[in-house]
Amino acid sequence: MRTDLSVQNNTVFNGSFYDNFFKKLPAKEIKNSDTYNKLGHALASPHWNRLALGATAITTQPAIDYFNPAVDRDTANTSALRTLAKIIVCTTVGFIVRGSCYKLACKYIQANTDKGITALTPKAILKETNLKKQAEMLKLHQNTVSTLSALAVMMVTNFLLDAPFATMLANKFIDKYYASQKEKRGAA
Repeated sequence: MRTDLSVQNNTVFNGSFYDNFFKKLPAKEIKNSDTYNKLGHALASPHWNRLALGATAITTQPAIDYFNPAVDRDTANTSALRTLAKIIVCTTVGFIVRGSCYKLACKYIQANTDKGITALTPKAILKETNLKKQAEMLKLHQNTVSTLSALAVMMVTNFLLDAPFATMLANKFIDKYYASQKEKRGAA
């Protein structure tokens, strides 16, 4: 029978795979834990999260299109350039929209009026007496409202901004690429 591996139950990993794996890892003390905590907190907000996803996409997806063996070289190049343009535009617009929605949510969802406006703060959060629990509830509500509002806004911006700008940027990339190819062939 497999042991419960949840952290919630504070169960030690008893499986042989886990024993072998974790015993081989070096035990190191993290000296700059505050720096890592700040980084983790920043990446947990929706707009920085979108930027991290965009950075990952820009390093992997164009390469997948470029090295696709099922298509000819011109199609692979064009596909990689279109993917690159789409990622750049969508990441930029997504970062701006999510960041704006997050800033607005943090401004209008506060536990007290000294820090901001409590207009969108649920009464359950305002009535909470445990400050740590109130802060957790507040952060969760801010993230939820900002994500949902960003989704609503992005349903519009996908058609008004992402699609036309991605097409324009892709066409510029493709035109430049084929102009450089024509130049190379002419020089050869």
